Amino acid sequence: MNIQLSAQTGQTGLSFLKFGVGGRALGMGEAYSAVASDPTATYYNPAALSRSEYPRVHLMHREWIQDMKTDFLSVSTSVNDISLGVSVNITSVNDIPLRKVSGPPLGTFDSRNAAFGISGAYKINPFMSFGITAKYLYEKILVDEATGYAFDLGGFYQTPWDVQLALSVNNLGSMNALDKEASKLPTSIRAGGAYQLGIESMNGNLTFATDVVSFTLEKKSHLHLGTEFDYRNLIAVRFGYQTGYDAKSFSTGIGIHYGMLQLDYAFVPFKSDLSTTHTISLGFEFK
Repeated sequence: MNIQLSAQTGQTGLSFLKFGVGGRALGMGEAYSAVASDPTATYYNPAALSRSEYPRVHLMHREWIQDMKTDFLSVSTSVNDISLGVSVNITSVNDIPLRKVSGPPLGTFDSRNAAFGISGAYKINPFMSFGITAKYLYEKILVDEATGYAFDLGGFYQTPWDVQLALSVNNLGSMNALDKEASKLPTSIRAGGAYQLGIESMNGNLTFATDVVSFTLEKKSHLHLGTEFDYRNLIAVRFGYQTGYDAKSFSTGIGIHYGMLQLDYAFVPFKSDLSTTHTISLGFEFK
């Protein structure tokens, strides 16, 4: 399990809750709290669920080194001023060598981490909304298991100057003891902004986004920057940059939109021999 810990800084457990979701968001460096209008808002900012008026489904799969895999499923829908979402976030590592002393392994074991969430958002007026996500958490290492809960709170505001602002607090909660000690949740505060500029000469839209993310127990903040150029709502290219992380900084991605289908891919390279991650997402919008 050292791979999960070395990829992120800090002294918290359940580090899978710090791994971003969604091909579009990851390609934009996770500068996404004010951009989200798809079901991944259940992860970044539940208030942003109010930005989509049609039912939507999002599927994501990501692979990393040592057979670490993450699968994320989320669904959202809206009725008048109320939006609802459900999400499942599962990260697993299979065939981890089991050793008590140096030498050949005694066998292998698996690790499982999961979060099951229910989200709701309320649109106060056409410009402002707030939201909440309640999550059931589960972790298993070898034969030890633990469960817990967490809450995410979010707000979204569309300014008169076409600038979108967002604020969310994620992973407020606690876990039961795993063996003898309970894991500490990676509680974070995320503040973001976004601006979309139409470029008629290029038949597209250019989006600039930024998030400031602070993990409360680490007492350290990170700046996430992202940009996207969307050509005729058909194909999009994305770039992102993050500061303050030991193992990652740059990301990029591409998206293709056709009818009700959205296909996204994100490439995130890591340092310190942690290889790279490849993320593929499929989104469906039912108008």
